[in-house]
Amino acid sequence: MDKDVIKLLEQINKSLAEVNIRQKTAEEMEDVNKILDRSDKRVEYSSQQIQSTFDRIHDKIFNFNNILIGAFLVLGTFPSNAPQVKLWTIIFPILNMVFIIYIDIRQIEIHRYATGEQDWNDSERDNYGKKINNQTLLSLLALFLSICCLIYLIMKVV
Repeated sequence: MDKDVIKLLEQINKSLAEVNIRQKTAEEMEDVNKILDRSDKRVEYSSQQIQSTFDRIHDKIFNFNNILIGAFLVLGTFPSNAPQVKLWTIIFPILNMVFIIYIDIRQIEIHRYATGEQDWNDSERDNYGKKINNQTLLSLLALFLSICCLIYLIMKVV
């Protein structure tokens, strides 16, 4: 064979090898992108589930406080000559309900803050994490205060 033909065949072989490498890289990148997309979807779904659970817990605490307010009101006026609890103690579950409303307003602000997530820097991401942690602590405090009101009510009735 002619040297030019051999050289041409070597160049074709080299080009085909490069094309194969590019094709393999493109396929691997496509697989990586699919994995990343699934991961992003799981993260988004998990975030939505956390928020949904958080909202349901707040709703239940809020409803529980409404029941406590009713119980304090009834037991503060019944029997009329010697009520079970002092009527002024209804202030505790009412204040707790106001506190829960405050927590919900903070939650709205956290959601507003989170809408700019794509433009955040590292300190803003850390700030978001701190806001979420503080929100969780406030929610636990509201639950604890509700349980304290219930315990007080039970102690007065028994």
